[in-house]
Amino acid sequence: MGVHQEFRNLVLRRRLVAQAVLSTIFLAGSMAHAQSNSLLWSRANSSGAAPSPREDAPIAFDTAGRELFLFGGLDASGDRNDLWAYSIDNQQWREINPLGQPPSSRHGHTVTFDPVRRRIIVIAGMGQGFFGDAWAYDIQTNAWNLLAPESAGPLPRYGLSAIYDSKRDRIVISHGFTTEGRFDDTWALDLATSSWSEISPAGVRPLRRCLHHAVYVPQNDQMFLYGGCSSGYGPCPQGDLWSFDLAKNQWTEIVTAVQPPPRERYGMVFDDHREKLVLFGGLGALVLNDTWEYDPASVAWTQIAPAGDIPEPRYRLEATFVSDANTAFFFGGDAGGLTNDLLLLSANGPAIPKIAAGGIVDVFSGAGGPFAPGEIVAIYGGSLGPSAGIASVFDPVTATLPTTLGNASVDVNGVSAALFFVSYRQTNLQIPYEMAGLTQANISVHYGGVSSVSQTVQIAPTAPRLYPGAFNQDGTLNSTGNPADAGSIIVLFATGQGVTNPATPTGKMAIAPYAPPVGAVRVSIGGQDAEIVFSGLAPGTAGVMQVNARLPVGISGNAAVPVLLTVGDGASQNGVAVAVR
Repeated sequence: MGVHQEFRNLVLRRRLVAQAVLSTIFLAGSMAHAQSNSLLWSRANSSGAAPSPREDAPIAFDTAGRELFLFGGLDASGDRNDLWAYSIDNQQWREINPLGQPPSSRHGHTVTFDPVRRRIIVIAGMGQGFFGDAWAYDIQTNAWNLLAPESAGPLPRYGLSAIYDSKRDRIVISHGFTTEGRFDDTWALDLATSSWSEISPAGVRPLRRCLHHAVYVPQNDQMFLYGGCSSGYGPCPQGDLWSFDLAKNQWTEIVTAVQPPPRERYGMVFDDHREKLVLFGGLGALVLNDTWEYDPASVAWTQIAPAGDIPEPRYRLEATFVSDANTAFFFGGDAGGLTNDLLLLSANGPAIPKIAAGGIVDVFSGAGGPFAPGEIVAIYGGSLGPSAGIASVFDPVTATLPTTLGNASVDVNGVSAALFFVSYRQTNLQIPYEMAGLTQANISVHYGGVSSVSQTVQIAPTAPRLYPGAFNQDGTLNSTGNPADAGSIIVLFATGQGVTNPATPTGKMAIAPYAPPVGAVRVSIGGQDAEIVFSGLAPGTAGVMQVNARLPVGISGNAAVPVLLTVGDGASQNGVAVAVR
């Protein structure tokens, strides 16, 4: 089951498509949203227990549970390591008492949400000394775990910035401060392996600094870093804006004619719906309560004047964006005294889901249609679902995938599709088997009670697409460093094989006996027909076929022997190969 579980994990995450193809699709999905620019300040009307008034206490949002999580910070008694959750729906705080040893008390650390594993990640900070450790609080097991000790990655620091890079499943941190001075380095924590790697470019970097923030800008695949304090090296506060290309590891300063007054210790989020960076408050020449937004599309800063309950000037506050509520939340800080209020900056009007032109593709090949009934496809665009992303699970009673996930759903010719994953820019689904016999179908996305314009796709009886990798007979991934022997069995996975015999319901988990496709299955390896030992639905999945094929005995050793799968009249994509010893 190890191979099947590894494969299923890949199905649920966006890394199914080769990174280069994914990048192309992602950029093709970039677009401006028709959205009201009217913003409104308000305050959460929470009742009951609450965190003590404090500053430098970061927050992050769990989309699945619809809760804000807060860890640590500095209150009147000193540094804290308590953990709190705030329910968006119930408007109430609750203190959490997790299992395991918690991180040491601290402030000026980072808290980032890991949506794949539903964890919050705590990195670095300052308490009784400076920290360089990384911790995870697992929401589902209610337990703390040390991900990386002090010596595993960047030097200890506080006042750093962090973002979750959803495309690469990692946390990226940058800059920060200790008594040794300020930093200008950039590091990545791989969340699959809990390993650090330095990604600092050799060339231009933002000046050494701390007490700043950074945000992830998905449509540009960039991290934006703003302001902070470069005392000892340059201005304090700073007012510069930089972008970090996450694919190229390259910094670029963004220079505009109009910009906010320089500041440190402000609140900042990226509004996924309106696709704008939002900046509030902070410490400049005075304590501030102005609100600014930066539009990456027009490369321009604009000071805005939201209506409502305008907050008093404050600094050392923390912020996160809640896509489901179309709202930026700002917690606590110093407003002439420590505070523990939640400030809400909300946009009027719902976001409209949009499917990018050509943004419906097969998850394995990244290619467009035609698609077969039962095939797994990805939709790219904007406002398709919650910003953090939610992976589905099979219902324990019905063994079926959900058709609604995180208030998002997809219709294919009016039939609700089974969902694997939903997020702001990507949704993975299964084309319903009910599309059998059609030549085309209309697909529309629904999120938050608002529907997209439908996009038409072509339908074919079969359209097999191979997962771009094969597994050896022992279950290990085939590669040039781990080739297969001639005569041994390799395991292939595909989608788009069409209807099965007996018929399989849409979204149903495959269990024994594993139904084969109606169309005849053939595998060609290096131009030679391979013996098919097994072909049928892959155990523990939906819409995926497993094929066990024996490498021809006389096949010559080669690092990249081409593999072709045909099901009925449909053939798989070029470029899939197996290494043979």
